[in-house]
Amino acid sequence: MAETDQFQRIKYKATIQYLGTGYHGWQKQKNNLTVQEVMESSLSRLAGESVKVAGASRTDAGVHAKGQVAHFLFPTKDSVPDLKKAANAILPRDIRIKALTKVPPSFHAQRNARKKRYEYHIYSGEVFPPFLCNRAIHVGHSLNLSLLNHAASLFLGTHDFSGFAASSTIVRNRVRSLFVSNFRKRGAHYVYRVEADGFLHHMIRNIVGTLLEISMGKLDVETVTEILRRRDRSMAGPTAPAEGLYLVKIWY
Repeated sequence: MAETDQFQRIKYKATIQYLGTGYHGWQKQKNNLTVQEVMESSLSRLAGESVKVAGASRTDAGVHAKGQVAHFLFPTKDSVPDLKKAANAILPRDIRIKALTKVPPSFHAQRNARKKRYEYHIYSGEVFPPFLCNRAIHVGHSLNLSLLNHAASLFLGTHDFSGFAASSTIVRNRVRSLFVSNFRKRGAHYVYRVEADGFLHHMIRNIVGTLLEISMGKLDVETVTEILRRRDRSMAGPTAPAEGLYLVKIWY
C-alpha cells in the first residue's frame, strides 16, 4: 500500500481475544455483525481512514478466541502513541487486543501460520454452571476419558479429513497433519486439545461430535479409522455446538 500524503503506514501483528457469542464469526459478512468488522471499524476511527484487518482463522459464529492473530496497516501518528491501549478503549468489552507488535511488510497472518491450537470445552456435571453458558457445552453425564483419548489418538498424523469436513467445504486439498489430539479432565470439566498445520471448516466440531458418540457407546472406536479411510462424512457423529470451541494459539 502506498503512503498517504501525511503518514507512512506501518504493518502490525495483533493477537486478539474475543467471546464469539455475539458475533457471526470472524469473517466480515454483508448482513451480520462479525469480529473483523468491529476491528476494522474501531481501527478506522483511530486512523481517520479505512483500515483493513486480515485474520489468520475464520472462526465460526459463536466460536471464541484466546489467540486469534491478524495483521493490518496503520498510519503513523503522534496522536496515537499507544495504539493497543487506544484500540482497546473503543473496542467492545468482548473483544480485546492482547498484544500488538510491528512486523515486516511481508508478514501475512494467514499465509505465514505454521501451526494452530484449538480447545473444545465440555462440562459433564449434573447441573450446568450458569457462568459456563455459551462458553462450554453440557453433556450431563461422565465421559470415558481413557476411551476418548484412545479414539482421539487415531487422528494423529497426516490424513485426508474429508470425512470430518463440512458439506460446504470448497478447498480441494483436505489433507492435514495433526500433532496433538487428546483430552484432559479436571473435575467435571473436559478439554479436548488439538494442534495441526491447518483445519477444514467444521473439522474440529465434527471430530468432537464423533468422539462424544464413541464415549457414549453409539459408535465404535474403529469408526474413526474407517471414516478417515472412506472419507465419508455420513459415518461420523453430529457437529458439536460452536460455543465449546476456542482458538488458543497460532505459531509462525
